[in-house]
Amino acid sequence: MSQILSIGSNPQAVTYNDSLRAAVRFYYAQKFFRAFTFVWLYWNAAKFVQLLERPSVLFSPGHFMAQWLVPVFPAEVLFWLVLLLVGLGNGWNLFLKPSWVWQTVVALGLLWINLLPWSYGAQSHVNQLFLLAHLFLVCLNGEKPSRNHPNSTQFTAFNWFYRGLLFTYTLSGLWKVPSLLYKIGTQSADVHWLGAEAALRNARTSFLEYDLVLPFSDVFVNYAWAWQLGFVAVVYLQVTAVVSAARLPLRPWVGAAFIGFHLVNQFAFLIFFVVACFTLLFLFFPYEAVFPAFRQLRQTSTSQLFTGSRMQARYERKYAQAPPETYTSFEAYRQKLLDRNYYLFGILYLPGLRTVVEASWRLLEQISGKKTTSLSG
Repeated sequence: MSQILSIGSNPQAVTYNDSLRAAVRFYYAQKFFRAFTFVWLYWNAAKFVQLLERPSVLFSPGHFMAQWLVPVFPAEVLFWLVLLLVGLGNGWNLFLKPSWVWQTVVALGLLWINLLPWSYGAQSHVNQLFLLAHLFLVCLNGEKPSRNHPNSTQFTAFNWFYRGLLFTYTLSGLWKVPSLLYKIGTQSADVHWLGAEAALRNARTSFLEYDLVLPFSDVFVNYAWAWQLGFVAVVYLQVTAVVSAARLPLRPWVGAAFIGFHLVNQFAFLIFFVVACFTLLFLFFPYEAVFPAFRQLRQTSTSQLFTGSRMQARYERKYAQAPPETYTSFEAYRQKLLDRNYYLFGILYLPGLRTVVEASWRLLEQISGKKTTSLSG
């Protein structure tokens, strides 16, 4: 049962609560993620049985890691031995005290297993988020909430775990920007991301590969603006992902946004990200909303007062035996929403949102001021 200690205005309470929330969230995240790993192992065991039926001449390790670790298709007994070791290590870390030694075995074993389908024509980025998460878990474990003593060091470690995962998305977004600007600036004849035919080109590539036609891509193919707006939103989401990782209340929204992005690709363009979707779901879900924190320090204000609007907005919390807390402008709205709903509050931490909103407010004030001066004159 959750225990709440009402301590009035304690400046350490917010830091403690954030650290505790992150610890509880990460503990359950790694548990569900490791449970999902058994499902992944089952899928790849089934794939291996299918690969046994293929001619060995088709096995072509094009990736440098595959050439080094799996230069030829492995013997059946070796595959099942690696699968067994990975299963044992994952089970140990799931049900017993996590061990970095077993987690190293798991991370390397999963990479080795994943190299097999890579060597049959699959692209080398498949399952990268899943494998990267297991690699980072070598250096990071989450304790049970009842035994945990949150601190800033642990909180920072969790942030770096998620920064590492989301950095892959940031890189994916960053390379699109100079490529797009170059093609537009040079007036290249090549189709670029914002081109009217970009969605059709993307759809054709996948549909020809799978020899299927699905109606879900019609909205992007027939309406160029839908694809273009979607592309801008995705690039913003990807480029800012590594920054968003450090914002605990924003993190679940980022995970949900990337799941939505992958699902659109999956159903509209047959670009499948099944494992990535499950990885994001299990690692970014706000478990503390379902499983209450063990001990939570709470600031108890006697009253809250919101006045003004836009740049003149002011939000004040008053306490019985401590100085009041005052916030102005955009932060006033953010803190007001925090007192109402922690998770909705996270949306207001989208990178650049505060800058854009406050710039819009200043522009509106200038326009309003000019109109007033014109009327009075």
